[in-house]
Amino acid sequence: MASKWSWVNAGIALGLLNITIFLSGNHLGMTTFYSQTTGYLVNFFFPEWIPDSYWIKGTCGGAESLSAGWQWLLVLGVFIGAYIANRTSKVEVPREDIPEMWIGRFGNRPRLRFVHAFIGGFLLLFGSRLAGGCTSSHVISGMSQMALSGIVFGMAVFAAGITTALLIYGSGGGA
Repeated sequence: MASKWSWVNAGIALGLLNITIFLSGNHLGMTTFYSQTTGYLVNFFFPEWIPDSYWIKGTCGGAESLSAGWQWLLVLGVFIGAYIANRTSKVEVPREDIPEMWIGRFGNRPRLRFVHAFIGGFLLLFGSRLAGGCTSSHVISGMSQMALSGIVFGMAVFAAGITTALLIYGSGGGA
């Protein structure tokens, strides 16, 4: 049996990362990467839009200071780390194009799954910007600092997630 990280080790590593980022004067979060990337693209194609763009307010400071911050490296590190973990893991994970739970509920329709994933991802990022941060920012950083906004956001995420799972998969739809 190949070894894998326990939830305790992963929690300790995440806590140490959170402390390091907090001590550097920042907070753990990834949506800034997406708003900065959107800012770059909008600035490239429509430079007159950037000063008034909500997508970069509070993250980049305007068109004159758009820059790749540490969040870019965090997102890049997530992708690189996931790739390395996948290539070096000895744990056999069966590969499936569409999970059986999805097929049981919606049928074997890869395009429908892709459309749902794309729309869900867009809504997640859009909502994160409107909320002023993502789950890692509000829940991990906010709750670790006992911020009321993080606690309320965390409760809302779990309430919405449980409700959505029950609506989509029903009460007995576990994997």
